[in-house]
Amino acid sequence: MASNPNNKDGNGESVRDDSRPCVLVVDDNEAVAHALAKILSHEGWRVSISFNGMDALKQIECEMLSAAVVDIHLPDISGLVLSSKLRERYGPKLPIIVLSGDTSMENIRSLEHVGATYFISKPINSEHLVERLREFAAT
Repeated sequence: MASNPNNKDGNGESVRDDSRPCVLVVDDNEAVAHALAKILSHEGWRVSISFNGMDALKQIECEMLSAAVVDIHLPDISGLVLSSKLRERYGPKLPIIVLSGDTSMENIRSLEHVGATYFISKPINSEHLVERLREFAAT
């Protein structure tokens, strides 16, 4: 498996040659992304962080993911578009959990069409997120 030099764990430390399953966290709020990474890292996942959709698309070129956690509202492309690209790249088995404080029916209805596995509204209940990741990623 290719190692991505941009991979950071929840403490901002570089992670290389780690056999733990990798979760991609994409959120433009750096504090949220790092908090999620720290929680998931503590729970046994290796975490790759991106703060926008284009960086996430670059990361998936050299990363085998076990799951993705994606915010809907990103500064460059919609998290829904990113979810669709992730689904195209990894197929139906990749768990994609979409996050947002925007619980509009338009967003909720879009989830199925972009291949999202699950939706969690912000503020995030970290225990709920971890439970869903364990359920969907079977780690």
